[in-house]
Amino acid sequence: MCGCAALVAGGRLPPPALPRRLRRRRGSSVRAEVSPGGESQKKKVAVAGAGWAGLAAAHHLVKQGYDVTLLAAESGPTEEVGLRGFWHPYRNIFALVDELGISPFTGWNKAAYYSAEGLAVEFPIFHNQPRLPAPFGVFAYPEFPNLPLIDRLTSIPVIAAVIDFDNTDTAWRKYDAMTAKELFKMYGCSQRLYKEVFEPAIQAALFAPGEQCSAAATLGMLYYYMLSHQESSDFLLCHGEVEEKILSPWLQSLELKGLKFVENKVPTSLTTDADTGCISAIVCGDDVYEADAFVSAMGLSSLQSIVKNSPFLRSDREFRNLLHLSTVDMISIKLWFDKKITIPKVANVCSGFDDSSGWAFFDLTSIHDDYYEESTTIVEAEFYNASHLVLVNDDDIVSEASSHLIKCIQDFEGATVIRYSIRRSPNSVINFLPGSYKYTLRGSTSFPNLFIAGDWIVNRHGSFSKEKAYVTGLEAANRVVDYFDTGDFAKIIAVEGDEPHIETLRSLNRRVNELKSQIPFSEFFLQ
Repeated sequence: MCGCAALVAGGRLPPPALPRRLRRRRGSSVRAEVSPGGESQKKKVAVAGAGWAGLAAAHHLVKQGYDVTLLAAESGPTEEVGLRGFWHPYRNIFALVDELGISPFTGWNKAAYYSAEGLAVEFPIFHNQPRLPAPFGVFAYPEFPNLPLIDRLTSIPVIAAVIDFDNTDTAWRKYDAMTAKELFKMYGCSQRLYKEVFEPAIQAALFAPGEQCSAAATLGMLYYYMLSHQESSDFLLCHGEVEEKILSPWLQSLELKGLKFVENKVPTSLTTDADTGCISAIVCGDDVYEADAFVSAMGLSSLQSIVKNSPFLRSDREFRNLLHLSTVDMISIKLWFDKKITIPKVANVCSGFDDSSGWAFFDLTSIHDDYYEESTTIVEAEFYNASHLVLVNDDDIVSEASSHLIKCIQDFEGATVIRYSIRRSPNSVINFLPGSYKYTLRGSTSFPNLFIAGDWIVNRHGSFSKEKAYVTGLEAANRVVDYFDTGDFAKIIAVEGDEPHIETLRSLNRRVNELKSQIPFSEFFLQ
């Protein structure tokens, strides 16, 4: 066993008790009919998408005895494009890794933020520091070489918004109407603090600049990764490619248990049974996959394409609303340099090099086992909100990445790129634009046997990125179990609760909000 449970607050917490029946979002439950005359045949479930969400759904359903077919767009499982690393709050993924009996991770890592002017912030390993009440540790322990104390103190008023945002539907709707930049401006954040600390975090985790990101998504992300607990900012990295070290062994274990894995199948549309109102099949080009229930664990852009190709989905407002949502382009480039270069931190987030996009780079020579003995330096750079680069030729992308690296670390000046690989990912992640929350799908849909999973949907777990994808996959599996009334629910580990002082402040804040709502004409004025 890899001992990941020991990384999670001293061990794996007992999961919260789950009700025998899940409450459906619409307040009613529609279950499949069981064949009369004894035990029914195995119910067939088709899962589209072989990333964290799809594998999670398949993982639990196979264990519960379902006949599961997993459709993958590529030749193997693929990690969703998103925030790199495995962060301290990823309790469910750490529990999975323990279950699989693999050891894919490095230890805790240090990170840095760079602006166009150079090093802006150096983050320690917070586990190694005396624990302070949240969120003071994340402000006290990092080193800010050039950011004056007066700028850092302007972060304090923002805590009021953090307290007010409690991940409820009400909080999301309240803060989703404004941009992240408007939020920080409202609370008096200094220009430099925003540009050197908050903007890089927003671009690295939400993949767009603050003026293009919902304040609700920003507050949820910052609380989960930085402000809820001091250790939340610590992260592990994978010793190699995630697909090789985690997803492929996971898939192999599922195939041994009966999972049917079908590669290179891109869903193009769905079909429906007019008599039952249920989904009857997933269409992948000329191939049709029928099942009793379906889990869509695809990215937003893939599901939008299916909506456009399926007339009955276009006529359904819930799915038609998806066409209001936007996505972001990303580019990943791996560079081999001809000499050893000292890179102080293995993970580095950069902002301010242009107005619309952020980027990050990782020292793979220090992270990946396969590169440790190399006489060269291998770096991977990821560009977010990179529509301006997707159509650019490879040489220009290499040139831009190299010039950016030189601005951060001077030793890259005399190095030559001897090899590279580029992965373009257009429309790969959701753009959390202001106003997008009301158009985003939940896990259950208006079709009784169709369930949605992915890091872009709405749920109440409180996690982000690959942990959220994994959790929503388990939630989708639980909805299938509930629909058929067959099997046990997956146990989902909750996000660590608020620290006592935060819990007290949020309780007081809710009471104040309740009192405000009782004031005459409280709803008359624009909120």
